[in-house]
Amino acid sequence: AGRYAFSVGLLASWICNRTVVLPPNFREDTLQDIRNRFNIAFECDSDWARALVVNTNNQAHGSWDLQLPADMPAVKLFTSGSTGAPRVITKSAANLCSEANAIAAEFDWPACPVVASVPSQHLYGLSFSVLLHCVLGNAWVDDMPHYPRDVLHALQQYESHTLVSVPAQYQAMLEDRTDLDGVMCVSAAAPLPQPIARQWQQCNGIDILEIYGSTETGVVAHREQLSAISWRAFPQTSLSEEQDCLRVDSPFVSDQFSNGFLTADRVVLQKQGRFELLGRTDTIVKIAGKRVSLTNIETAINTLPGVAEAAVIAVPAKGIVRDIAIWAAVVATGDYPLSPRQLLTALRGKLDGIEVPRRILVVDQLPRTASGK
Repeated sequence: AGRYAFSVGLLASWICNRTVVLPPNFREDTLQDIRNRFNIAFECDSDWARALVVNTNNQAHGSWDLQLPADMPAVKLFTSGSTGAPRVITKSAANLCSEANAIAAEFDWPACPVVASVPSQHLYGLSFSVLLHCVLGNAWVDDMPHYPRDVLHALQQYESHTLVSVPAQYQAMLEDRTDLDGVMCVSAAAPLPQPIARQWQQCNGIDILEIYGSTETGVVAHREQLSAISWRAFPQTSLSEEQDCLRVDSPFVSDQFSNGFLTADRVVLQKQGRFELLGRTDTIVKIAGKRVSLTNIETAINTLPGVAEAAVIAVPAKGIVRDIAIWAAVVATGDYPLSPRQLLTALRGKLDGIEVPRRILVVDQLPRTASGK
């Protein structure tokens, strides 16, 4: 179903004071698990969506004010599961409305339809491709284009100057040499590698706007990393540090977390709502008694010429001293020859010996979830 059918189902449910369960994907086993866990009154499936009547001849647009109780449990979302089993997070009407209004106020959004290549049932897509534009009064494009030429076609067809997407797609558009000069581009769901950010700015003359947040917290901060490596918190958020990790409290944080939400992200707090992310606590491993940051290794690989992005993992190893080995998967930009031997040679000058990956694979792409993680 497109964004129109999604929005009709969403608003109709809220008018009836119903909580909407947004599945993380549409696999039958996932949907059956949701049916078993929740008392589902009605499913807005693809057959239901196709039966909706859209009258495109009527150009008259009315306006109406939807009044919802602030504490109404509006949606149940699922975390990505990229760092463990997916969790169910409930967001109230106040959480969602406060977040949409904050995003609208923080940036100078073009007055035009928005093209989004992210699914609406995840918080990023829900906030930035549906609810935000209800606040702004902008239209959104029903389709969710995936391929670079389809994205460009949608932007041109609907005279759009706003794209909501993920790093993997921005990389694909760079490789396809898609010209998006003057388009406001938003990225979230996964870290934006600096080589992609730099190449995008060189090709299109504008920085990608990065958003940092989570299903539990909603939006937390934003940056344009070529201008500043640190993140700027949204004015409504209150940040603190606990055991080197970031604790977030804001009107967007799910009411499940009464004292704010403690993330697993290591952080250095700075002045005026700024902070620097140092990676997740679960990316720190001990090898031969030394703490090694997988995030730092990824960063070092990403700075090498010809590298588009990298993923680093720690795996068990049968060694006398080292019981952990570092493996890396690297995606090349396509215009620079790369080999594992070249990468290892270059990394020996950037990393301590124990940090240098024992195995490197050069791959065409990294596997990703539907939300771009």
